[in-house]
Amino acid sequence: MVVSVGGALVIACHGAPPPAPPPPPVVTVTRETPPPSHRRPPTDRPLNAAERDTIVREAQAKRAEWRARGITDYRIRVSAGCFCPWPQTPAILEVRQGVATALRDTTGRGFGPLREPWSVYTVEGLFDMVEQVARNSDMVEVAYDPAFGYPSYVRGIAKMGLPDNWFWVKASELTPRP
Repeated sequence: MVVSVGGALVIACHGAPPPAPPPPPVVTVTRETPPPSHRRPPTDRPLNAAERDTIVREAQAKRAEWRARGITDYRIRVSAGCFCPWPQTPAILEVRQGVATALRDTTGRGFGPLREPWSVYTVEGLFDMVEQVARNSDMVEVAYDPAFGYPSYVRGIAKMGLPDNWFWVKASELTPRP
């Protein structure tokens, strides 16, 4: 049995308990699938001005909360997909002082030079994306990470009624770095 207590993992076994392990140096939040948004967008019509404003205001408030945390060095798992030819392979983006500095595969090995689609999705980049698509796309759905408040899932349709103009971005497993 594995139990999390105050960020430290304690492993329980039968018999005498082992000495408590030292606390880990970072906190890791893991979730393979982002939770669905609590507010579903309309699917039969484009967003109206009030709905767009609500999405933008929510993103601005969540961004302010994120900035107040003071986390500028972290790793985050990002994947993106759309009708375009970009790969949908997840990658780990390493961020220092808010700027993308390295790209790793999901095992932690180097994944080549920084490049799109992954390199633009720092947490600030995710918030920028939410605001941009809320203003310009017909349909937008956003979910936020419950622990850190960053956009963990963004899905949309640029122009309803046209083929092949959908997109999505998933971000998870944000790990603050020392």
